[in-house]
Amino acid sequence: MTAERVYFQPMSYVLAAVHDIKELQKGRGTSSDIAQGKINFLVRLYFSKWEFCFTVTDIGKNRCKVEIEIAGDVPNKEEKILREYALLDSMMAANTQIELMKQTG
Repeated sequence: MTAERVYFQPMSYVLAAVHDIKELQKGRGTSSDIAQGKINFLVRLYFSKWEFCFTVTDIGKNRCKVEIEIAGDVPNKEEKILREYALLDSMMAANTQIELMKQTG
């Protein structure tokens, strides 16, 4: 499952927030390419584990698109993706505008 959202913030600011989310969840980096806006990390919770794949793309005018994908066969994917967006939203500057999310199964 993949979802995307547009933030009215510079790409560097959003990438720093995604990195903070990884640290907050004690995520283990898997394969990331910061120059290309990709941060992937593995999260473990008790006996479950899943990989989040964040892709941050600069779309101009101080805006960027954030796409989140969960790799593998994981229950409640939509819930987990929405939680990641909630974390990201909470780390953005006050009154940051966003565009609605698009999801694909």
